[in-house]
Amino acid sequence: MTNHPTAPGVASKVLEPPAGLRRVSRQPGWAAAATTILVHNIEGVLVLVLLGSLLFINFFVVHKFAFLLFYFLPVLMAGFYLGVRHAVSAAVLVTGFAVYLTLWRPVEPGIEDVGFGFWNLLVWSSFLVLTGAIVGKLQDRNRIQMEQLREAYVGIIQILTKYLEAADAYTKSHSERVASVSGILAEQLGLSHDEAQNVWTGALLHDIGKIEVVELIKKAADLDQEEKAKVDQHTLLGAQLLMTTGSILQEAIPIVLEHHRRYEDGGDAIPVGARIVAVADAYDAILSDRPYRAGRMHWEAVEMLKGSAGTHFDPKVVAALEAASNEVQALYGERR
Repeated sequence: MTNHPTAPGVASKVLEPPAGLRRVSRQPGWAAAATTILVHNIEGVLVLVLLGSLLFINFFVVHKFAFLLFYFLPVLMAGFYLGVRHAVSAAVLVTGFAVYLTLWRPVEPGIEDVGFGFWNLLVWSSFLVLTGAIVGKLQDRNRIQMEQLREAYVGIIQILTKYLEAADAYTKSHSERVASVSGILAEQLGLSHDEAQNVWTGALLHDIGKIEVVELIKKAADLDQEEKAKVDQHTLLGAQLLMTTGSILQEAIPIVLEHHRRYEDGGDAIPVGARIVAVADAYDAILSDRPYRAGRMHWEAVEMLKGSAGTHFDPKVVAALEAASNEVQALYGERR
């Protein structure tokens, strides 16, 4: 079930979240941008740090051996962010360069016995590789466990979503279809695999707040104003529900909270996942049969959404939907 408009000109209510949720959904622009750039380009950052430090120490530092401990930092970073393979690769790269300096350019002026420097370097490099491997292995294991826990949460909420959709025959499998369309749009817009996965999860859970008002949904035709207002707050209720899962589903919270927010009210400040789900949600609503009308065709839905681009919906997302028409239509098979 959706509260999105199915035609241009229909207003949707925007709720203001409490301060706690607002902090989750709207980070400072510069902080969010810096974090995104760092995380998405961590491999390049580590390579630059390694090469830059190697060149600096080689050409400008006299007592190079004293700086060897510095290289634990990028190796640890590689293990923490990228896992065991990248951590060991970084350690081997540093070791190779350090061995070159030891054999052909002694690391300490005044040391006559190159073997002395080499054996010390061998012990150091062994600890470097071992440290990177341990940290990377722990991070890989932690990442797998977190993903398993996340999948468990999503699985449980999928069951709850089935219960929610059972309250209204016209919304059967709605959340799954919205999630599938959202995943296609995320890829069409060039989002990374992790970002697309977060969008898919947020789309699957976009109506989770309606679990709190499922009894009201069952009697939708007889709601009074107070009950209608409570149903309208399902985005806020959903975000509050997801906050109880801690950090596992944190990326889905802004999507659930803001997927009904009009584009003209926030523009690109609205999380991209929420803008994607808004279009996917409305698209599926337009194609779905209702008691008062038959579902529309794909091309009709696209034209209706294009009519609301720039007001209700992000024009870039609507354009992505049109560009991915073949793939989106394939999801619905013979239905449309």
